Amino acid sequence: MKRYINAVPLFVSNAMIYGLTALYYSFIQIYIGNYHKSDVAGVLLAIGPFVSIFAPILWGVLADRAKSMNIVLAAAVIGSAVFYLLVGLRHDFIYLAVMLTLFMFFMSPFGGLIDIITLQYTNENKLAYGPIRICGTIAFGLFSMVLTGFVEDNISVVFWVYAAVAAVGAAATMLSARVEGRGSGAKRPSVLPLFCDSKLMLLFLFVGITQFTWAYYLNYFPGHLSGDLGLGAQVWGINAFLTVIGEVPFFLMFNRLFDRLGIRGMLFINLVLVVVRYAGLAFLTNVPLLLALGLITGFATTVFTYCGSVYVTRYVAPESRASANSLMYALGNGIPKVLAGVLGGVMTVSLGYTASMIICTLLCALALAIFLLTQYLPGHRKNRY
Repeated sequence: MKRYINAVPLFVSNAMIYGLTALYYSFIQIYIGNYHKSDVAGVLLAIGPFVSIFAPILWGVLADRAKSMNIVLAAAVIGSAVFYLLVGLRHDFIYLAVMLTLFMFFMSPFGGLIDIITLQYTNENKLAYGPIRICGTIAFGLFSMVLTGFVEDNISVVFWVYAAVAAVGAAATMLSARVEGRGSGAKRPSVLPLFCDSKLMLLFLFVGITQFTWAYYLNYFPGHLSGDLGLGAQVWGINAFLTVIGEVPFFLMFNRLFDRLGIRGMLFINLVLVVVRYAGLAFLTNVPLLLALGLITGFATTVFTYCGSVYVTRYVAPESRASANSLMYALGNGIPKVLAGVLGGVMTVSLGYTASMIICTLLCALALAIFLLTQYLPGHRKNRY
């Protein structure tokens, strides 16, 4: 129990940092949409994913070289708060483009850094990772839900709430037990050798495919619900809530699942789940069944990123772990989300929603086929994946 009491600042840090992501992703499109038409808004919203291709790699190297990863993460949190406040001051295109670029430079490493800090701390102190990480899931859902009622009359409240939450998050990160960057000594982190790790690259491929399909779903499934199926916005709201709830069992059983099934078993189960999920999204029109798919979404989609993070924690050299985890967020999340925005629009306009979802299903089926061809992904029998 004492070990968990000592980890209270880390609980708070996870909650606040994932809460910050909700304050951006749940509301920035509303703010931009108030002042710009859809085509211009689309360009502005594409800045974040584009910056997140490159910036996390730099932050990962900095974290590996730092004597305290906590300081690096806290600096990113404070920097993001400054530029998010500046985003809310003006709304002309050039100004917003510059501020959003600077903001995303600081925000993009959040996931990679907080995950590797928490995983490394829990591994070293023999704590369960799930109860700490689940604070982030709950905070994400609560911030999105609670603030929705306040932004209709005054969207600017989001920027000030973000600054307050960032202050708490940065303080909690600094108060958490220090996690050292192992590349601060004689051994220096390097990104290039990571590309020679075939197992890691294969994991990145699976993360990338599932993030592309996930981003397409987020961009176009709400329109399908309202336009094609004629359902009200409340159905999407319930679906979004169930998606968050779907992550809870995964994080509560995090250590037991990976100890029992290994990375290999987790990948197989969830590759099957995502194939079923996107096939259902392509053809189902029954609301309860669609909501049931939403419930498995959080579990199925989230697992791939954490298979990568667990692999990094267990098998990547200590001096390059933050770099590797940040590289996964850059290549596995950033690039697919940019492609989903660009190609997703082309797919939907030229082929329609159903055909596009079938493509998403086939991509996930391809990932499953690659997994089965490798048989014992990501490596040899002697390793407990």
